[in-house]
Amino acid sequence: MSPTDCGVDASTRCPQEKGGRTAGWPEPPSQPERQRWSEENTVAERAEVVQATLANRPLAFNKNFVLLWVGQFVSQIGDRLAMVAFPWLVYQSTDSAFSTGVMLALYALPYVLFGAFAGVIIDRFNKRSVMVTADLIRAALILSVPLIAKQWPGGVYLLSFTISSVAVFFDPCKLAILPDLVAARKLLRANSLLATGETLTETIGFALAGLVVYAYGTSTAFMVDAATFVVSAVALLVLRYGMSQSTAGRRSARGLAHEAREGIAYLFGHRGLAANTLLVMAAALGAGATYPLTFLYAAKVLGGGMRWFGFMESSIALGYLVGAIGMAALGERASKGLAMTAGVAGMGAAFAVVGVVDTLALTLVPFFIVGVTNAVALISIDTYCQEIVPEPLRGRVWGTRFTLTQGIFAISVLIGAALAVRIDVATLFIVCGTIVAVSGVAGIFVESIRRA
Repeated sequence: MSPTDCGVDASTRCPQEKGGRTAGWPEPPSQPERQRWSEENTVAERAEVVQATLANRPLAFNKNFVLLWVGQFVSQIGDRLAMVAFPWLVYQSTDSAFSTGVMLALYALPYVLFGAFAGVIIDRFNKRSVMVTADLIRAALILSVPLIAKQWPGGVYLLSFTISSVAVFFDPCKLAILPDLVAARKLLRANSLLATGETLTETIGFALAGLVVYAYGTSTAFMVDAATFVVSAVALLVLRYGMSQSTAGRRSARGLAHEAREGIAYLFGHRGLAANTLLVMAAALGAGATYPLTFLYAAKVLGGGMRWFGFMESSIALGYLVGAIGMAALGERASKGLAMTAGVAGMGAAFAVVGVVDTLALTLVPFFIVGVTNAVALISIDTYCQEIVPEPLRGRVWGTRFTLTQGIFAISVLIGAALAVRIDVATLFIVCGTIVAVSGVAGIFVESIRRA
């Protein structure tokens, strides 16, 4: 009897049969149990067939993708409302710029603390259920902000941290579920369209947020944001999505730490994925510092304050929109390896150019290029990872990557802000741009990245 006759892996020794059944194995299941298992497998198989059929349709006719896109577009509009309402609420109650900065910092901290753990949960459970649960929890938390702020102002910080912590479970899950909804050859275009929608929400959402907060107050903004989470949850519930049989059978008795180590081992054991991750971390080390430097450049070098800072951010957003649309148009014809390396290198070069111009009009051009190249690089990087990471490990791999990249980015932000006290902002832009550009150029010489 061969190992495969027993239904086990070839590396596993096949037990000998004694007394009409296999020694050491439990009694065969009863007839009712066999029927129940057969029915469950049939339902799972049907769900996977429907899912696969939808995945191969053009994206505009892929109901699952359209629902995901619409739900995220509406939800991200709400996110922009919260991003304006939260700091304004804190500033109104404390009149402290430092306190406002602390609240904003709490958005990034959970990704560093809980990213790897969230990945394990994502891989253990139905991804749609995780996303729906995260949406509904955030809706409830957002609704409680105005009440908590009146009774306990310090509770706003705790709520901000908690809401961001829940998002740690949602964001990697969104990236992990997309390959289940879209055929592999359509992933790049799907990521491009999701990025396009997100950029549009930045343009529409921030403008709407300013109007809502100014005209109706922060309480109304939080209520609208909560409603957008509910819309996202409903859209996800309507998806034709079923947990794959491999996932359904994965209720491991092993510890969370063991499963997290499996994700880390795969991340750095796969040559292409490890090189890709190191590329992103190197780029984040330089790009993160430019976040505080952009505002300081507008204020100190150009003397334009918040108004000119807004123009710069708008230029980046417009460039990102153009880059995302371009990648969507190219679709599978785009070379991911070339796109990610050239995108990172181009973004670094654009950051460096910012340091040598001294007028607003000239500054907007390199910031626009930053947006275009950022879109090209990130969309290619995300698509590559979605294509090569197996379904049982997607959550853990994405969670670990979030932890590493967000951690490096946060450290870079702090370093940039600290150095700006002693070093000229324009010089720092050149240094940061050089770091990013060198990481992109270095990637070209790494075969596993170049051939992605």
